[in-house]
Amino acid sequence: MARSDTPEFVTRAETTPPDDLSGTAFAHLDVRTLVSDARQGSEQVMVGRTVYPGGGGTHEHHLHPDAEEVVIVLSGRGWHRVGDAYYEIGPGDVVFVPANTAHSAGSVGAEDMVILWVLGGVPSLEQAGYQSVPEIPGIPAG
Repeated sequence: MARSDTPEFVTRAETTPPDDLSGTAFAHLDVRTLVSDARQGSEQVMVGRTVYPGGGGTHEHHLHPDAEEVVIVLSGRGWHRVGDAYYEIGPGDVVFVPANTAHSAGSVGAEDMVILWVLGGVPSLEQAGYQSVPEIPGIPAG
């Protein structure tokens, strides 16, 4: 998305087009970038909203060596793996993921799980150093 000459200080997920993730592990998710270097010229933070479809929508196991992440659950229920720990999550829960820590997430139940996520210290996934990694054996998938 090209940055306009006028800064966009307020964004709304409902009117932001979904990211084009066709051909990726995220094609089944509704991911919308709300704050980034490309969108507003951000230098230190990236913010997005992801909708995990009810019935078990998942996000691949991954890490980003150059960014911390905070996940805020807005609605629905699910799980989040952080390192070797597994957590059940729901509305109002906040998940902290240290930089360079493998993690993944998914929804449980019929309702979609909607989250906001914030990458700290970088304005893009590329600068975060996003890397897909093998899942941790022995931890339940939700």
